[in-house]
Amino acid sequence: MEVDVLIVGAGPAGSSTARYCAGKDLDVLMLDRRSEIGYPVQCGEFLPDVKEMYTMFPRSMDLEELFAIPEELIAGRSEAVDLVSPRNRTYRCEFLGATLDRRAFDKYLAKLAVEAGARLETGASFLGLKGGIARTTLGDVKAKVIVGADGPNSRTAVSAGLSRPEMRYPAVTCQADGDFEPVIKMYFGSMAPGGYAWVIPKRKGANIGVGFNPRLLKERPSELFSRFVSKLGVGCRDVTMGLVPQSGPVKRTVSGNVILVGDAAGHVMATNGGGIPIAMIAGRIAGRSIRDSLTKGAPLAEYERLWKHVLAKPLADSLWTRKLGDLFFPTDRRTEFAMTVLGKRGLARAIRCRRVFYVL
Repeated sequence: MEVDVLIVGAGPAGSSTARYCAGKDLDVLMLDRRSEIGYPVQCGEFLPDVKEMYTMFPRSMDLEELFAIPEELIAGRSEAVDLVSPRNRTYRCEFLGATLDRRAFDKYLAKLAVEAGARLETGASFLGLKGGIARTTLGDVKAKVIVGADGPNSRTAVSAGLSRPEMRYPAVTCQADGDFEPVIKMYFGSMAPGGYAWVIPKRKGANIGVGFNPRLLKERPSELFSRFVSKLGVGCRDVTMGLVPQSGPVKRTVSGNVILVGDAAGHVMATNGGGIPIAMIAGRIAGRSIRDSLTKGAPLAEYERLWKHVLAKPLADSLWTRKLGDLFFPTDRRTEFAMTVLGKRGLARAIRCRRVFYVL
């Protein structure tokens, strides 16, 4: 089989890339190893409001177009984030956002890509590269451009000689029924060593999870998760576990005719693990760069320059803040002290991927 573009992974990064490079003049094929797009859900499902995104990524453009999401895909809305210290001291920061129905949302993004002209094959896996040919469970595929949008354990990256995100934090999530305050809760301390636990409300229930620094884990992630859920006094269903990149973008996202996007590229906010908006912003840049490369002869490496122009500084600031937190967050006592010093203002800057310079 020969195609112009092969995209491995049909999450927000892969589908956004396909949407913006597909068309009648380019043959774009998306592969996803899952039989159902968007399931299982391994994500907090939170999407910041467009106004917040412009604050976090001020060099972004036309975000209203990229994030025009049908209301039926919104499972809840919130206007604030409560950051809770080990001693249950709460710092409330105004922050607009929506909780997605991620299972339906990913299907919607894939549908947009197909409507733009891309083809989608589910239950199909990328096996590796051999002589520049992609080996897949559908057979060999020869492509002019190959996109690795296959997550933090990207097989595409390894096959192309590119790095995967160095630090990948385990995160356990579930869906909970019940009534929850329309405010996101983030809990810090020994219940989530080096990470945080969360409650992200929906109109009917919540997304609950815990993320950890694997270097600080002394118990199984499932045990810490169960303890947190018991503390909340809620019942959980659809429990899943995944990995969240926490070491910033990989050094190179382009090698020959292969590019990396989304989690595979480390396009995740290190302070809070948020990846959906960055994956879609980078995916749009990737799609347009691929189209320019194949139809106008522009260098494919232009993709790396463009995403760095928009995202590199916010991601670097977020990583800097996370590393600063690593110095203070190993114990509950030090975590409490750090949150007291940062205060509401510093914590609000941190969740918006901004450095907290004034504490130095």
